Amino acid sequence: MKRIKILIVSLLISLTGITQHKITPASPEYYAMDREDIHFDDQQVLLVNYRGFVSPQQYSVTQFTNVQFEPIEAHKYQFNLNFYDKDTKRLIEDDVPTKWKSWIDDGKSYDPLGSNFRPNSPSIMVTQDEKWQPNQYYRSATFHKEYNNTWVSFGAKSWTSVANNDDEVFIKLQLSNRNSKNLEMTLIPNQIAEHLYCSFREGNTTAKQIDAFTIGSEVAHARVSSSIKEISDKGFEISIPAGKTKTYFFAIKFYQPDQSEPAIVQNDIKERMEVADQKTREMLAWAYNQLPQLSSANQELVEYYYRCMLSVMMCRYENPNYITDVFWAVGTWPFTISWDNSYSSDVLAMLEPESLKGAILTDFEHVKMKRTYVGWNGAFWDNLYIQEPFALQVMIEAYLRHTNDYSLFTTKASGKSVWEWMQGWVNELENNYTNDLGLIDVGYNTEKIIEIRTDGYNHVVPITNTLTIDLLYTMAEWAERLGDKKLQAKYFKNAKKLETLVDKHLWNQELAWFDNLYPDGSKTSIWTYHLFDMLGADYLSDQQSYGLVSHLQEGEFLGKFGVYSIARRDSVHWDLIDSDWGGGGQYAGMPGRISRNLYQKGFAGKGWDVLKRNIRYIEYFPYLPQNPRIDTPEQDRSSMPVQIAAGAGMEAVIFGTFGINIEGDTLSIKPFNHEDIGEAILSNIKFKGRTFGIQLNRKTFLVYENDKLIATKFYGESFLIK
Repeated sequence: MKRIKILIVSLLISLTGITQHKITPASPEYYAMDREDIHFDDQQVLLVNYRGFVSPQQYSVTQFTNVQFEPIEAHKYQFNLNFYDKDTKRLIEDDVPTKWKSWIDDGKSYDPLGSNFRPNSPSIMVTQDEKWQPNQYYRSATFHKEYNNTWVSFGAKSWTSVANNDDEVFIKLQLSNRNSKNLEMTLIPNQIAEHLYCSFREGNTTAKQIDAFTIGSEVAHARVSSSIKEISDKGFEISIPAGKTKTYFFAIKFYQPDQSEPAIVQNDIKERMEVADQKTREMLAWAYNQLPQLSSANQELVEYYYRCMLSVMMCRYENPNYITDVFWAVGTWPFTISWDNSYSSDVLAMLEPESLKGAILTDFEHVKMKRTYVGWNGAFWDNLYIQEPFALQVMIEAYLRHTNDYSLFTTKASGKSVWEWMQGWVNELENNYTNDLGLIDVGYNTEKIIEIRTDGYNHVVPITNTLTIDLLYTMAEWAERLGDKKLQAKYFKNAKKLETLVDKHLWNQELAWFDNLYPDGSKTSIWTYHLFDMLGADYLSDQQSYGLVSHLQEGEFLGKFGVYSIARRDSVHWDLIDSDWGGGGQYAGMPGRISRNLYQKGFAGKGWDVLKRNIRYIEYFPYLPQNPRIDTPEQDRSSMPVQIAAGAGMEAVIFGTFGINIEGDTLSIKPFNHEDIGEAILSNIKFKGRTFGIQLNRKTFLVYENDKLIATKFYGESFLIK
């Protein structure tokens, strides 16, 4: 039978001339989603290629918006092509998204539903299919109308992408003439923008039409170029014979006025578009080959794992205008923030430890214990999250875990070594944030902790104190490694002291929770999932760990897609709009981090429960957004559609489900399996120049080095590699 199947497949290939190409997570096609399945607004659908991004618009075959190629920004810019048929003298418009929004918002435009057949309504393209994949947006459309016994009938297909080595957008447009005579048309560029911005340039940003191909302000221009050789003062002139198909290429370039203007007719747009596609493929393949590779009978788990990878990669920028060669942005906001990076720090270390090291040093260079937001061109605003030292600790731990390179501590940034900067953070916490009791008190401002719009999550916050304990214990370990016995003893003593104070003043035995403490001695229980970060520490008692985990139950913290950031029981602080920390949703990194911590604390079933809820998002999102709702797959426009912290989901699988633990020169493996995962394999695990794989079966797990089986173990057992 097997021989017959092989013969049939061989015969089919020989007859069709088609060889089967396997699509893997190294290919953009793996991530493709139909637009109608994506629960994002237009400005949340991104085409990114490591330099900048734009957003293609639904219900148009050529329209895009939301331009960001730093230093140029034009988030409300709109581009589309309109089609002027010379035979019927009809303008066929392709800006339906704009018309539709205007009709709904202010009633000023035409109702697109009535276009093409109501009297005096515009003629418009009729869109059909749309599909997104990394840096490619495919669309198809049709136009089929008779005007005064004259037919205009053609089909359209387009592919939109962005460049990596320049600030431009590409469109490949394929038009098929279905008529019995030539199709003679003018393709008219339609560019609309109130403002075109360019950082650091002075001048009026108001945009105006310069010619048929160019729009611009005093600081930034946008020009449309094409492979079409015949142009007029209206646009690009084309002729397609009856029954034939032609393909045209367009490039929309964003540039500063003192730079040379792009030629309107360009012969190499197709080749540049292919180069951009190749870059997209190379980077996905690079990430796939650098990271552990997952396969499983549970295909949703596999897809989630790689969409987490994709989310991280969509936050990587190699724009030469940025302050670092590799800039790990939080998402679409052009800032790098240690708190966000920390959620994916192990992924970054496995991908490229030098870029993680760069992100650490960038913090010390620009934050300087004063500012949290480090933009693409430097730090902004005197606004500091006190999460900063704890995030840096996580990032440094990840870097050391994967490199064992303790020379990091002697590396200088802004005149101080990394070790000196970290000591400075401890001094800051102990000297400027410690109250008379000896507890860490952040003062009145809630926003020093996290962005939560209600008051009360301030002063002596339990997570800030417990993270300080963990930081002190870690600093003691690092001091020992660096040979400073005096500092080691000091940090260890201070950690023990603070641990005792937290147990005495903040642990609520009755509620199995940690309370907030205020200057007047009063206490309040604030039901924030922020406290589950404590599960990543080693010093909690079993009673405290079990107490915290007991609240991860349906309807309290657990919802359909993950973990409420504020439990529904907290009627004082629960907030539907500020969803990532205030209530109705979750920050992208938290479900993965909570799951990983639960696994590592021995709560594997609960860890998988959290993770598989988060997995449900993949049916609706091509990449994971900043703060999606818990009860419905929705990301509001106030936050970002992609977040680097989504890498925490990958880390939950690697370090939680597959039980990988790296400590110094030892790799230990203690995985867990679940009924709805079934057989699963994590391969390409790199450790000390060697490559390992873990296979989860129903009753046992297997460990391989390369393709050689080196261990078979029962669940509950560990396997050590030195």
